[in-house]
Amino acid sequence: MLRTDVIQAFLNSRKKPAYLEIGVKDGENFFPIKADSKTAVDPHFAFSFKNRLRWVYKNPSNLTAKYFEVTSDQYFETAGNKKMDVVFIDGLHTYQQTLKDVINSLKLLKDNGVIVMHDCNPPHKAAAHPSNSPAEAALAGLPGWTGEWCGDVWKTICYLRSTRSDLRAFVLDTDYGLGIVTKGDAGDLLNISEESINAMTYDDLVKDREKLIGLRNKEYLFEFMKTL
Repeated sequence: MLRTDVIQAFLNSRKKPAYLEIGVKDGENFFPIKADSKTAVDPHFAFSFKNRLRWVYKNPSNLTAKYFEVTSDQYFETAGNKKMDVVFIDGLHTYQQTLKDVINSLKLLKDNGVIVMHDCNPPHKAAAHPSNSPAEAALAGLPGWTGEWCGDVWKTICYLRSTRSDLRAFVLDTDYGLGIVTKGDAGDLLNISEESINAMTYDDLVKDREKLIGLRNKEYLFEFMKTL
């Protein structure tokens, strides 16, 4: 089960759904998604105009899609108040930026909307190395480097599970970890301070992965969708 499948499952449960993707890159995930309204945001789109037209033929949902070649911060400054059913966050893989993207996305999210975050369950220490880009991580000479890079996005889930009683947040154990965030009663929060989260490393995640990020098997998705 890949991110595209999970996102589409949420969208399919809505009438005339609106979709926003942060970090579109080459459009591998964005173009196949079917929704009545689609918005793409990335500071540097990595697809040609010809490929964009080709996808209009493959998926008519792309005919009316809107494209913003700006940073997520710049987009949210002028985004207006159009409400989204699903927001997918796969931009800069840092704790600081993904948390900012989540907070900004919540302002545009419908009450029963869903935020999906990629790279929330890094497979090994090298993949979780904090960097500002995959190129920077690749140049760091990390032991065990394989080209897989998730950064420290997982800390955003940990932060939400520790500080936001008004949000439900967990991670599906598939496709490098898909973080799911929705509005609603969180139940019991983790007893972890913001300072402690800032200081955490991948070793801390390994010690208690299930508790820190609320790791769930992918089959839990369909059970969770019944609660929305």
